Amino acid sequence: MIWWLKARNVPTVAVVTLAVYGMALVAGQETLPVPALVGGSGGLLITHLLAVLPVALLLHGIDRGDAFAEGVALRHAGRRTAALCLGFAALAAVPAAALHLFGERPEAVVLARNCVGSLGCALLVRTLLGPGIAMICVAGLPLVCAAAGRRPGGSAQPWAWPIHRAASLLGLSEAAFLFAAGCVLALCRSRPLRNPLARDPE
Repeated sequence: MIWWLKARNVPTVAVVTLAVYGMALVAGQETLPVPALVGGSGGLLITHLLAVLPVALLLHGIDRGDAFAEGVALRHAGRRTAALCLGFAALAAVPAAALHLFGERPEAVVLARNCVGSLGCALLVRTLLGPGIAMICVAGLPLVCAAAGRRPGGSAQPWAWPIHRAASLLGLSEAAFLFAAGCVLALCRSRPLRNPLARDPE
């Protein structure tokens, strides 16, 4: 089990997850300018981008080994992956809840929500299109939402949950739904499907 955790970069993911909370506290409400393609203009909080780091590391760790060999050698590989993702969600949620309750830091809630929701999206895309495309989707999701996810008045569109406010129940519900769906898919199918965009070897 220790080898399995190390093979999936779990210690590194844990350290980076805690580190991005420190970075989020330092960044606060600092924003980056993002041109609006549709709707109103608005910046992208640095906190929105920080969620990409631990999720990308975890996604890389999940697909680091030989999925076919592990599927044969290990029982219930999908359960292990789902349990790992649940552990990551707990690691992201606990410090966020503590910081928000005792320090009133809404950016911590946004970071936890985006970590959990982004992981759910990654698991869904990973299973359907492969880990490479999943990594690209995770990295591009906050940028797409910032560029095309605002109404003319500046508020976030219902579908653009990564840029919703911390108090948005809709954003939290969407992130939770994506995470649950991703875990169910990972539980049912431990190996990602073949990438339909990949070419067959000559």
